[in-house]
Amino acid sequence: MIRAVVLDLGGVLASGEGVTSEPAKLLGVPEEEFAQHYWDLRTDYDAGASDSEYWTPILTAVGKPAAVETIQQLAKLDADLWLRLRPAARRTVADLRAEGITTAVLTNAPFNLDAGLLNADFADEVDYWFISAAMGVGKPDKAAFARVTEVLELAPAEIAFVDDKLHNVEAAERFGWLAHQWTSDATTREWLANQGLLDASA
Repeated sequence: MIRAVVLDLGGVLASGEGVTSEPAKLLGVPEEEFAQHYWDLRTDYDAGASDSEYWTPILTAVGKPAAVETIQQLAKLDADLWLRLRPAARRTVADLRAEGITTAVLTNAPFNLDAGLLNADFADEVDYWFISAAMGVGKPDKAAFARVTEVLELAPAEIAFVDDKLHNVEAAERFGWLAHQWTSDATTREWLANQGLLDASA
């Protein structure tokens, strides 16, 4: 019996719209140039690298000075953009909780997003938040799934998981979670309904 649903943030609850275009516009550089460096260095940032360690090489690469104020501004903007939940996804989380299902977010994300949750109006709409930088481990590492399972105090078979990346879905399945690859809010809701967790027609 599924007792908890764990969801990814970026790509599942939030689209991440503007995460490269808005900072590029702020800096006055081409988005394509900025995006290349943004994604190339992201894994280390999500693993716990500091704002300075992440943003300084990006700013240098696009020919901008790595001023402390600029780094702070970019870090806050980045968190704000990733914390824009889609209304449909937010509704799904609310409906799961209304059915008595524990909800959690497991996301590969930096410390700045963890800090951004303090001011997010929806933070308390999710029962548990698991941020890779704060945990010291991220998906698809087995230890990330083990940590969530331990905190939720459930057996792996009691947890359902939704992520947009296939390798994370497969890793969760290997750990014993029931997992689904996100392609849209509608198909995810249908999958959850098929597990008896939601009313698909609602």
